[in-house]
Amino acid sequence: MPLLKLDPGEAVKLYGPMHVTLRGGCLDVHGRIVKPGEKFTVHKTRNYVVVADEASELEVSMIEDSQIQSLDPSDPYLLKIRLVDDALNKGYRKIMVLGCVDCGKTSLTTILFNKMISRGLKPVAVDSDVGQADIGPPCFVTMGSSTKQVYWLSELEPIYMRFIGDNKPQYYEHAVIYETILLSNIALSKGYDSIVVDTDGWVKDESGILHKVLFIERFKPDAIFVLGEELQGVFRDLSKVGVGVYELPAPIHRKTRSREERRLLRSLRYSVFLENAGFTKLKMDDLVVIGHPLFTGREVDANTISQLIDGRVIYATGFSGALHIYGVIRGYNVEELKKLGFEKIKVYTPGFEKNLYCSIGEAGSIDYPCLIEKFNFENREIVVKTKYTGRARVLKLSRIKLSENYIEEYLEVGGQ
Repeated sequence: MPLLKLDPGEAVKLYGPMHVTLRGGCLDVHGRIVKPGEKFTVHKTRNYVVVADEASELEVSMIEDSQIQSLDPSDPYLLKIRLVDDALNKGYRKIMVLGCVDCGKTSLTTILFNKMISRGLKPVAVDSDVGQADIGPPCFVTMGSSTKQVYWLSELEPIYMRFIGDNKPQYYEHAVIYETILLSNIALSKGYDSIVVDTDGWVKDESGILHKVLFIERFKPDAIFVLGEELQGVFRDLSKVGVGVYELPAPIHRKTRSREERRLLRSLRYSVFLENAGFTKLKMDDLVVIGHPLFTGREVDANTISQLIDGRVIYATGFSGALHIYGVIRGYNVEELKKLGFEKIKVYTPGFEKNLYCSIGEAGSIDYPCLIEKFNFENREIVVKTKYTGRARVLKLSRIKLSENYIEEYLEVGGQ
């Protein structure tokens, strides 16, 4: 394996995939101190900035796509370190990280977490990026922590997760804000003294900016870090109300991930929490089910509508002029159903629910990811695939369905 020698203070950027072993010296990787004999891996979609605290020798395993570059003198990384130190020196303990997609938010959040650890603090990181989750599964706001420094946020142990139900924040802005505040309050109640929040990259339009302003106003951070030239000045006025505002350009050379790469990364996060999970039967009569029309409104007696429907009605609900039917249906009498007050008819064929992404847990407590295996309305049971072993009282359904390889197949789940 090739050896890389660094002089004291020398900095390089490592582009994965790459495996590194420190043979001698001392390194700083995103604020994590690396000692001789320690090893780390750079994922193929990431890059790490490595700074030699003293003369160091690294053994590096690379393939064709791997790269090692000297840190560009104009790269903002070292400025980032100085500003993080400044914020912590000023006593800021509740910090948000804002910026566009692939502009270094997660690496900055990792630096903040590691620097808090090095100062003897007891921090948590809250990952509110529902699309590219690093601590928990996709579609969740997750709080994680560790007693040790980490190379990347994904190494943090998830200690509390709350289900949002989509991999995009649009239409779920208030839920993201609410759950982030909830987790932060829980962290403080459990004795954690520092909080850093990583946010999503939705800042390219007015709605995204308004969401972030509302987020800041509700969360009330001590300081915010704003990454990217396009956002310079956008949040500066918040300093008038006592928020520390730190502005940074995005990294000079950064790895931009394609939509397909992001989709594959999400599949890896899904698999972490769902691979090798067992099956659990949940009693419908003991469960609150949220997120699908079949479980909204009042149950309709199949006998009252069966004469108007060609096929087998297994279960039906009605709400706001819509009739939702689970069954094998060939046709129905539209006019007669209208006389019963049903202007819209939606049919769900048995099996449509398999691998529907969801969460299970207790009301107001931790949510844990699961997949629907079957709605068994005859036995009043729902079968789910999950690693959750606690008491199940609330099942939250999403509009996302996963393949056997945990790839998102489609988002919309509807009837005929």
